[in-house]
Amino acid sequence: MIKQVIFILLVFFNSFMLSQHKIEFPIAAFHGVPPGQYSTKEQFETMRKAGINIGYTLFNNNTEALKALDAAQAGGVKLIIRVESLFSDTRETVELFKNHPALYGYCLWDEPAINQFNDLAKKAKEIKQYDPKHIIYINLFPNYVPKDALNGYTYRDYLTKFLQTVPVQFLSFDHYPLVDNKIRGEWYENLETVKDVTREMNINFWAFANSTIHYNYLKPTLEGIKLQQFGNLLYGAQGIQYFTYWTLTYEYNWIKEKYGYSIVDDRGNPTPTYDIVKKVNEQVQRLAWVFSGAKSDAVFHTGREIPMGTKKLTSIPQPFKTFSTQNKNALVSLMSKGKKKFIIIQNKSLTDHLNFQYQLTKAIYKVNNISGNSVPVNSFKKNNDIILPGDILIFAYDK
Repeated sequence: MIKQVIFILLVFFNSFMLSQHKIEFPIAAFHGVPPGQYSTKEQFETMRKAGINIGYTLFNNNTEALKALDAAQAGGVKLIIRVESLFSDTRETVELFKNHPALYGYCLWDEPAINQFNDLAKKAKEIKQYDPKHIIYINLFPNYVPKDALNGYTYRDYLTKFLQTVPVQFLSFDHYPLVDNKIRGEWYENLETVKDVTREMNINFWAFANSTIHYNYLKPTLEGIKLQQFGNLLYGAQGIQYFTYWTLTYEYNWIKEKYGYSIVDDRGNPTPTYDIVKKVNEQVQRLAWVFSGAKSDAVFHTGREIPMGTKKLTSIPQPFKTFSTQNKNALVSLMSKGKKKFIIIQNKSLTDHLNFQYQLTKAIYKVNNISGNSVPVNSFKKNNDIILPGDILIFAYDK
C-alpha cells in the first residue's frame, strides 16, 4: 500500500514537473530607455537583465524610433512605440515599422477620457488594417481619478465603455497603491472591478506597480514591489508593468516633484530599485507556468481589515481541512489553468511575516518560490509555513 501511494505521488509530481515548461511572462516598463544618445544595445541589455522584456517610449520622429528598435533587438527587448507620424501619416508609419522584429505594438494614449474613445477606436481600426499582428496599447485611469474625468460615468462603466468601443488586445490601467508606504483603500476594489469587467468581456488585463519616488510615493522596497505585482497577478493580470524605468528629469514637473530611485537613474545607471525589481521579476518568471494563462476564479481577504469592495474568506478552500492566517491581513486567490487548480496566499503586510497554519484532506503540491518547482505536501499532519512580507505561497493540484 505504501509503495502504491509513493508511486501515485511520483506520477503526479512528474506530471507537474513536465507542465513547467519555459514560458516568458510579459513584463513591461513605462518611460523606458529614452530616444537619442541612450538608445543603445547596452542600455537595452541593462533593461533585459532587470527582467523587463517590453519597453514603452515616446519618440520625436521615425528615425529615433527605428534606431531604438534596432538597439532593442540587439539587447533582447521589444518596444511599444508612440510617434507623432502614427497619427498624421498612419499607413506610411505602420508600413515602416510593422515588420521590425523588435516591435511589440503601438501606443495611442495614456489615460483617455470617455469623449476620446471614438477617435481612439477609429485610429486603432485604421492601424489594424495595415498591421493586424501587433497590439494597440492604451492605458486607462485608476478608480481614484476625479469624477469629472469620467463624464458622469461610474468607473465600471468607464472600463466597459472603453472595451465596447476600442479594439484592444488587453485592458491596461495604472493604480499605484502605496502612498506614504500605506495601501490605498481603493486598490483592491479597483482590481475587483477590472477582474470582473475583463472576465465579462473575455479579455485579459495588465496592471502596474509604482517603481519611482514622486508626490507621496516613497522609495521602492522589495516588500512593496512584491505586494503590488503579486497582488496584480493573484487577481489575474496577464502582464505586469512598472512606472517608471528611467528616472524622469527632463521635464520641469518631474524635477519639481523630485522623481527619483526609478529602476535606473537619468543616465541609465542601475539604482537600488534595479536589484529589487530584478529579484521580483526573476521570481515572476520562475512562476510563469502558474500565472500565464491562469484564470482568477475567486479572490478573498482575511484579517481584521477587509478592503472595501472585496469578499472576506468565510469557508475553508478545498482541499484543506484547516486553513489559518492567524487573523492576519492576507489575500487568498483561487486560480485555475486547464486541468490544474491553484490556491495562493499572499501576505499583505509590508513589515511582518505571516505564519500560515494548515492541514490537508489529500496530498497536493506546494510550489517552491526559489526554484519554481512543485513538491508534494504531507496531507496527514499539521503544517506551518512562513510567508515573507508581500510574498506568496502557492499550492497546486489536478482537478
